[in-house]
Amino acid sequence: MTTKYLDGTGLRYFRDTYVLTETQVTQLIQTALSQFKQDVFTVVSVLPQTGNEGIAYMIPSTTDNTKYDVYVWEITDDTTTPPTYGWKPLSQVDVSPDLTNYYTKTEVDGLLTGKASSTHIHGNITNDGKLATGNRVVITDSQGSINTSSVSDTELGYLSGTTSNVQTQLNSKHDDTNHVPLTNAEIDQIMV
Repeated sequence: MTTKYLDGTGLRYFRDTYVLTETQVTQLIQTALSQFKQDVFTVVSVLPQTGNEGIAYMIPSTTDNTKYDVYVWEITDDTTTPPTYGWKPLSQVDVSPDLTNYYTKTEVDGLLTGKASSTHIHGNITNDGKLATGNRVVITDSQGSINTSSVSDTELGYLSGTTSNVQTQLNSKHDDTNHVPLTNAEIDQIMV
C-alpha cells in the first residue's frame, strides 16, 4: 500500500483514489456551511446557553459524525411573563404558518361567486375593455349600456362630410310626383 501526499494539501492517494481523513471531511463541511448567511445558519460545537430567534444552530450529530443536528431557540412557554425560551430540535419545531388572518380557497371561491370572470361579457364589452363585435358603430341601449349597432364603420364613413341632416337633404331633392313619365318615342326625339 502506497500513500503519497500531494503538494502539502493533505490529500492522500490510495489505490488510484484520492482520499481525505475524517478530520479533513469535517473541516470541509464546516467551511461549506460557514458560507451560508450567518443570519440563517450558525454552526457551533455545542449549543450556547441562549440563542437568537430565526437562526438555525447546527451541531455535530452525536450518533453520526457526518451529519448535523439542527436546533432553534424559541418560546417554549408563552404563559409566563416574560415568555420562557428554550432549544428545540428542528424536527419538533412547528413550521406550519399561522393562517388565522388569511382566507381559505373555499372562502375566496365563495366571495367570487357571481363576480365577473376574465371571459365574462358586460353587455357587449369584455373584461379586457373590448367590444365583442368589431368594426361596428358604438351606441348605448335604453339602459345606457355601451353596445354595438348593426351599422358598420364603413357605412358610417359614407356620412363623412355631411353638413346637415341627411334625410332633410334627400327630402329637398326634386319631387317627381308631379311629372309625367316620358315614353320611349319621346326620349328618342330628344336624343336626335
